Amino acid sequence: MSGAMVFALTIELGAAVLVTWLTWSAAAGKSGRNDLAGVRTRVTMSSEAAWRTGHRAALRPTLVSGLLVVAWCLASIVVTPLRTPASVLVAAIVLLSGALLSIPTAHRAVRRTASDHRG
Repeated sequence: MSGAMVFALTIELGAAVLVTWLTWSAAAGKSGRNDLAGVRTRVTMSSEAAWRTGHRAALRPTLVSGLLVVAWCLASIVVTPLRTPASVLVAAIVLLSGALLSIPTAHRAVRRTASDHRG
């Protein structure tokens, strides 16, 4: 069971790194709008500028949740009593929470930028 938990925690750790890197890449303008990765909503997909603006705003919650998941997974791998299904679930919930929080954060930033340009 311990080997399976290490494997699952490693997958969670990799997912956190990947999600954080993808968000950073979009925020930096290195990856444009696409159908595979990023905050893909009507608001953020409306233009390249909206895509970058939304991802710049989404980077903070994504980075925080990503760092928390990486730290938690590393601790859970090293500290044997933490190698449980609950630890994997905690990592998944924290990563998902960061992703879900990034959506309204991205939308607010895009809408604020749009209203700034109108006003």
